Amino acid sequence: MNIAAHENLSKLAKEADRCVACGLCLPSCPTYRKTLSEADSPRGRIQLINAVAHGRLSPTERFIQHIDLCLTCRTCENVCPNGVPYGKLVDAALALIAPPPNLRQKSMRWILKSSKRIALAGRMLRFTELTGLRRVTAWLPGLKPIDSLLPSIPDQPTWKTCYPAESIRGEVGLFLGCASSIMDPETLQATIFVLNRLGYTVHIPPGQCCCGGIARQQGDAETSRKMLEQNVRAFSALGDLPLLTAVSGCGMGLRDHMGIQVSDISAFLANADWQNVMLAPLTTTIHVHDSCSLRNAMRQHKSVYDLLRRIPQADIQPLPGNDQCCGGAGSYMLTQPQMARQLRDDKILACKTAETRLLVTSNIGCALHIAAGLREDGMKIEIIHPVQLIARQMGFRKENV
Repeated sequence: MNIAAHENLSKLAKEADRCVACGLCLPSCPTYRKTLSEADSPRGRIQLINAVAHGRLSPTERFIQHIDLCLTCRTCENVCPNGVPYGKLVDAALALIAPPPNLRQKSMRWILKSSKRIALAGRMLRFTELTGLRRVTAWLPGLKPIDSLLPSIPDQPTWKTCYPAESIRGEVGLFLGCASSIMDPETLQATIFVLNRLGYTVHIPPGQCCCGGIARQQGDAETSRKMLEQNVRAFSALGDLPLLTAVSGCGMGLRDHMGIQVSDISAFLANADWQNVMLAPLTTTIHVHDSCSLRNAMRQHKSVYDLLRRIPQADIQPLPGNDQCCGGAGSYMLTQPQMARQLRDDKILACKTAETRLLVTSNIGCALHIAAGLREDGMKIEIIHPVQLIARQMGFRKENV
């Protein structure tokens, strides 16, 4: 047993004692709604964690199964009358039950500790795309589930440390994120484009790395902490500049664990001065999928709607069932594919019912997971980040950055 993790869990157990077992969290929990098992609800998991922390229960295989099935979507925190920090409790439990990392996990964490290695990994993936090697490697043991979630890998840009605005109104720091910089660099380019147009010079510290979210989900609290500390050092060099992210999952981790104020790009742009900036009209309905990280942790999801309403003639609507997780949840879609698929099926059905043609979401994990389901179902729905759609209506093209 991880002694340090058990001590941390014991400290957090005092927070768990704030749970009065009222049950308000049960109907909001995605896994409970699917299994109807008390042990797969926030209330049930808190009782299990408490029992392990106080030595009344050993972390058995069944305990591990119930903890692993949690999405850490934190919807329960929104309805808890006593403010139990459920996400921190589950993170501590994951650290307690985590097995030693295998070679693949060690290699991945080594890559994610360096922005240079992340960029190199992106170029290697792009190479396999261009040469056709991806079709071969996708069938290697263990890689097919991962490959089915990946989009076509785009050209990999070389990021500058500074993108100056012509007419400077302010300066900001931008967190790239590992998955977004490789699989969705266009959203980052669009973010820079919009910020520059609004008068903000954008700084990208080269010392940044992964936010630590993947390691934390795998129970490696120490590696996650080191990654967060590395990001603190990288962005501290910018002084008091606002720190922005275009990936809400990263924003959640940075805000909760770094102790630094970080804002989602949509929240920042929704409050910016748009005077003299024109957006082309878009006569269509835009459905918005709220990511759990933006809705439940950062609590800035309303800013996405405020921002999109700047597009003339657009009809902005929430996707039905927005209070429920899509099942992406970082690496959850790989570690718990059955539950992830069940939750995703609900989103696909919501898209069909709403006759969605354009879907906006602020988290790349949600976008990848839902897009894979749409491909399987043969549905042609464009999924796009809100800032990318805003940039498009401002005349953005990739070559603009």
